[in-house]
Amino acid sequence: MRVITLIALYLALWIPAANAQLQPDTIGQETMSAPAESWFISKTSAGAYIYDGLSGEMQGMLSLASNFTASVQPYGPRREFYAAESYYSRGVHGDRTDVVTIYDYENLSPVAEIEIPQKIAVLSMPGHLALTGNGRHLAVFNMTPAQSVSIVDVENRTFVGEISTPGCAVIMPIADNDFLMICGDGTIQLIQLDDSGNESNRVRSEQFFVVEEDAVFDLPVRTKDGWLLISHAGKAFDVSKEGTQLTVSEWSIVTEEDAEEKWLPGGWQLKSLHQELGLLYILMHQGEEYTHHEPGSEIWVVDIKQRRRIARIELEVPADNLVVTQESEPKLIVADTEDGLHVYDALQMKVERTIEDPGPSAAFLVDF
Repeated sequence: MRVITLIALYLALWIPAANAQLQPDTIGQETMSAPAESWFISKTSAGAYIYDGLSGEMQGMLSLASNFTASVQPYGPRREFYAAESYYSRGVHGDRTDVVTIYDYENLSPVAEIEIPQKIAVLSMPGHLALTGNGRHLAVFNMTPAQSVSIVDVENRTFVGEISTPGCAVIMPIADNDFLMICGDGTIQLIQLDDSGNESNRVRSEQFFVVEEDAVFDLPVRTKDGWLLISHAGKAFDVSKEGTQLTVSEWSIVTEEDAEEKWLPGGWQLKSLHQELGLLYILMHQGEEYTHHEPGSEIWVVDIKQRRRIARIELEVPADNLVVTQESEPKLIVADTEDGLHVYDALQMKVERTIEDPGPSAAFLVDF
């Protein structure tokens, strides 16, 4: 009985003293520093991971609508991210709501939401979302399967309207308030917007490719004065505009010898271009026709000004995504098929680091 009494007395004295020493946890909030040109985004099924290619360190993460986020794009002048997202009232079913969500740079938190038609093409592709050159209008690609583009005024946080674009897909901004689209009949379409974001003019180019014979990839890259398209066989098409006049010039990244050895472009986000230097980085593999989805065993570096290959990078593991940063000493970010994420010196063509535990596979990469 005496032992029980002593234990009870000990507990009665010890527990209050122990509780007095325990301090409650405090919840802090970290903010993201200003992004540098070496930063990039890895868009995954779990969100958008933000990395510094210079250090390899993760800087933050955008919590997006999972697989229902078509694309995300940063915009430095307003320090904002734009994402085209679809939400369902029961998670993966129920009533659908499509929105453009605006996130701030500092807290990576949503600061605005603009409802748009329930038509977003929910495929993770960079070209399904694009900001016009003046930074005012955001174009979102729709497919229901009818194709159209929703225009959002991101300055005033309003939905402007929907533009029908039958047979044409992928949004390529050009000039201040215009954009191009790739069309299934082998042409390029130019759509010009007025100051309010409504369509003011539409122009179609001459046919320059035949889908059934040699289609172009639906992941074009931006050049200093236009866009560059690559076909499944390795043909290159420089697209530019002067006023309402569209110009397309053709060349090839594949020589006759390359073709004999069956070198072809392939992958998902298979190419990226440093605009100032005019250097194209493209994933290549050896294969037969219709292997355009195969990952690359090499990266070819092509000088688009001289229109010739200047380097080849052999990969230990095949890769399907890459992006080059636009800084003066650029980094080449490569995502391989084993979920590895590697940072190269884009001029020396050497691996500088591998990012450890980069999270889920990258659907695509975005540079700042």
